[in-house]
Amino acid sequence: MFHLEEPLPAPPMLSDGEFAQLRRFIHQAAGIAMSPGKRSLIQSRLAKRLRQLRLNSYAAYWRMIADPANALERQYAINLLSTNETYFFREPEHFAWLRQLAARRQGGGELRLWSAACSSGEEAYTIAMILAETLGLQGLWRVYATDINTRVTAFARRAVYPQAKASRTPPDLWRRYLLRGRAEYAGMVKVAPELARKVSFSNLNLLHAAHFQHSRFDVIFLRNVLIYFDEATKLRVLLALCDKLREGGHLIIGHSESIRHLELPLTQEAPSRYRLDSRFADGRIDEHRRSDC
Repeated sequence: MFHLEEPLPAPPMLSDGEFAQLRRFIHQAAGIAMSPGKRSLIQSRLAKRLRQLRLNSYAAYWRMIADPANALERQYAINLLSTNETYFFREPEHFAWLRQLAARRQGGGELRLWSAACSSGEEAYTIAMILAETLGLQGLWRVYATDINTRVTAFARRAVYPQAKASRTPPDLWRRYLLRGRAEYAGMVKVAPELARKVSFSNLNLLHAAHFQHSRFDVIFLRNVLIYFDEATKLRVLLALCDKLREGGHLIIGHSESIRHLELPLTQEAPSRYRLDSRFADGRIDEHRRSDC
């Protein structure tokens, strides 16, 4: 038996006050600083959700996500309002350098890397390909990957992507580490299970990076996320990440980002690549932080 579904109501317009409320929400919840020009983005990303919930205003939705009892909907809103755009071998110069670093570290103990804003996982799996090539799949290395968005980390664990996302992968690495889909998976690729097992995904709000259970990383990738933070949030997050680096460890940011103006225990080695200053390693970062207060 068939019947016509009742049409969903048209989404309301986002008022000035509602826009201000939602800007404050995403800044407080995730550190994301939405500029006044992002009004249409917020409205469009939340409009479908309002229709699904049959809410007649953005203020009603804000009241819903502001209620501590609605933690799941709050996370849903964060997922909708956070930006996740990436692909395999994005900004390839970083991976060329990583290959050299890994080669120098052969036989030097476990190499630990963190993709701190991993989105849907392409960066983490690219890192894993480089380490597998240099140190072997059974080598002493591990990749940890985190993101605030629960939807994209679930996608990353599946390790299945449109082929277009892998188009910049070198052919020899594609053959070894990506499986082509067939039938209903035509046009897709899957990360080889033996490589995927070397990557651990979890959810983490970078505002709480200091509480990440793992530490002493050799390299932390934090690429193309600082552009969404204001200066105070950048400093807070970066100081927490510096605490997670081993002595001489490296922080990698996006090519379009700059942190040279911030007071951090880092020495710039190259554009978008920084090394933890040994003077502030092993528990002295707190002292550095206090000296600048």
